[in-house]
Amino acid sequence: MLSEVSFRPPLLGTDRLLLRGYEPSDKAAIFEYASDVETAQYMLWERHRTIADAETFLDGFVSENYAAEALDYAICERDRSERVIGGIGVYQRSLSHKTMELGYILHRDFWGRGYVPEAGRALLRRAFQTTDVERIYAPIFEENEKSRRAAEKMGLKFEGIHRSALAIRGSRCSEAVYAIIRDDLTEAAAPTAQ
Repeated sequence: MLSEVSFRPPLLGTDRLLLRGYEPSDKAAIFEYASDVETAQYMLWERHRTIADAETFLDGFVSENYAAEALDYAICERDRSERVIGGIGVYQRSLSHKTMELGYILHRDFWGRGYVPEAGRALLRRAFQTTDVERIYAPIFEENEKSRRAAEKMGLKFEGIHRSALAIRGSRCSEAVYAIIRDDLTEAAAPTAQ
């Protein structure tokens, strides 16, 4: 259970957002966006039907991530840090290959404000600064144009389409893969020749 796990990722702040660890008290806010048909449309999990689904998310998925000390964050507006409006995290996929997967979700009422790219840039910097990860990738439903644009604004590069990669809710779906590698950040930070 989440209440029994002591680890929370260190706070991350941006101009407009606060990324913080999830708490059991966040279940109602999570249910609000995770139960929305449009918000959950491109998730691998079924949209939440009851508040118990949000509790299961916190006590299962989040609790396991925190037991592994993952960088898994609740997204909040800076001036309303008690209200979760989404989530973003990087999850270990291969220790030997030093790869992580990026995932994110945002309450539909906050779409179009640039919050996901803002949160993502801060999280990616933190991940590359504090871990030995070499590659972070985001598999995105091919038709999810909003999410694909967000990935690009975070600095991830389009790598290709995995055709018919997923079987979701009775349909075959293709996914677009975006990724960023450690060298991409090094190149971006390097001074340009005059």
